[in-house]
Amino acid sequence: MQPFCALDIETANQANTGICQIGIAYFHNGSVADTWSQLLNPGCEFARSNIRVHGITGEMTRDMPMLADVHGELKSWLDDQIVVSHTFFDKRVLSDSIARLDCPPLRTTWLDSCQIARFSWRRERKGESFSLKALADWLGISFRHHDALEDAIVAGKITVSACAHADISLDDWIARSANDLSR
Repeated sequence: MQPFCALDIETANQANTGICQIGIAYFHNGSVADTWSQLLNPGCEFARSNIRVHGITGEMTRDMPMLADVHGELKSWLDDQIVVSHTFFDKRVLSDSIARLDCPPLRTTWLDSCQIARFSWRRERKGESFSLKALADWLGISFRHHDALEDAIVAGKITVSACAHADISLDDWIARSANDLSR
């Protein structure tokens, strides 16, 4: 399997205007080869409902860097890479947040591990949830849900398992996505 990065983001509020944690797992030959995780000061207020989900508070992020401060680090991890996230929520939030900073966009090819799983296990999981947690439980993957790094690792593992099950490569998924978008 070709190398790729799996990414997950946690946000400070329901408007998704502030990223408070990013996790990236680099996969090589189908296994985690390297990781990066960073708490961020989102520059906005935290919603109690988001804190209940991920446990990250304003106090924990007060002295952390802001997204603009780690933009170069993100580019070094993600530029010219295949980037997988579980749904395109993370892609949208990250792209929108970077655009608001007036920073150069990331040059990535995005894939959705949820779509890959739906295609690969459509028969085995008919009528069942394809959420990150449901798939992790089904595959026997233990993790601390809503920690960005752990969620990123799980999204990557789901991608590896689903591609192996369907006997399809990431390049095939990229071509399939391009064909779906051109219709």
